[in-house]
Amino acid sequence: MAEPIVMVLTAMLLGQVVMSVPVLLINRATRAYRLPLALFLIASGVLALNAIVPVAFPDWYQVYTVIGFPMLFVLCPALRLYIEGLTAQTHWTLNKATLKQFVLIWPALAVSCLMALLPMQQHRALFVTDEVPGGLYAVVLAGAMLVLMCLWLFECGLTLLVIAKRLLAFRAALKARYSNLDDPRIFAAKRLAFIAICIWALALSSAFLFSLLEHTILTLGTDMLIALILIWSLTFFAMQQTSPLLAPEAGCAANKQDAPGTEGSGGKYHKSALDESQSARIVNKITHAMQEEQLYLDADLTLQKLSQKSGVSPNYLSQVLNETLQMNFFDFVNHWRIEASKARLLASQDSVLHIALEVGFNARSSFYKAFKKETGQTPGEFRDRNR
Repeated sequence: MAEPIVMVLTAMLLGQVVMSVPVLLINRATRAYRLPLALFLIASGVLALNAIVPVAFPDWYQVYTVIGFPMLFVLCPALRLYIEGLTAQTHWTLNKATLKQFVLIWPALAVSCLMALLPMQQHRALFVTDEVPGGLYAVVLAGAMLVLMCLWLFECGLTLLVIAKRLLAFRAALKARYSNLDDPRIFAAKRLAFIAICIWALALSSAFLFSLLEHTILTLGTDMLIALILIWSLTFFAMQQTSPLLAPEAGCAANKQDAPGTEGSGGKYHKSALDESQSARIVNKITHAMQEEQLYLDADLTLQKLSQKSGVSPNYLSQVLNETLQMNFFDFVNHWRIEASKARLLASQDSVLHIALEVGFNARSSFYKAFKKETGQTPGEFRDRNR
């Protein structure tokens, strides 16, 4: 009989999956990039049953392994595709190219069919008692499973690297478009990527330690508790993410013909029509907008808003910021905010938080970080040394 705590935690995890999947897919606008997450949750729920089926329903365990084994090979590609859709800068949908990432599911299904034909006694020896299976059929099946599991571990490592790389690129893209990264949607997206990395770090470390020491480090109950927390966190932050943060904003399509070009052998902007004199005029335009209209005071200022105010396409703005001013949009706006905060720090007794909010920051921590990066001092140190 399975431990009561394991059964309770498994039931909670299954309940979380059953309630979350319909909610995640109910919105048609977000269904495309949330579908891989739904597949990931369903596969996780099926695999979680492995904690109770062998002991609570032993007669059904062979049927369960036939269904459950392919689910293992859904996890990695489903999570990769979800993170890809979440961080995409264009309209993202599932297509034949993305579905190729499920390449291991086909040999897994073939092995699953072989499991279904395995005599029950040999199935028990292979999956329950860990005995050496007898007969050529069982040996071939065990060998095929071993090869697939090795490939799965490799895919787990690849998934970890892909998600980490995607997160770094996502952060850079956010800084090219937003002046504040304290938005709740951005926070939720960052937590989603972090949780995804945690899931695969846990999966890889558990598999490695089990193969090295031949026994689990954590109890089954602890494993289920960690899995429940991670799945709950993943669905909680996913539900807060109502749209991809880097999806094209309204008006961007109109500027598509002005795009400075795509990345290639000559650099990111090698096809751009901008010359030095045009770049200088754009710098003057955005400098005037920041000085005269004090756009940096808007905590929700984005590249698109600056484009509308200055009359310069977002593509050209990005090029001028990156090539002429040697900074991204995030650092450009924060530079103006820091300059405005310096005068306020010296001229008033207002708290640092009050000044931070006044000049356009959303949080004290982000103000401190930007101020230290710009000046090499904290706001308090700057105030004390310059009075």
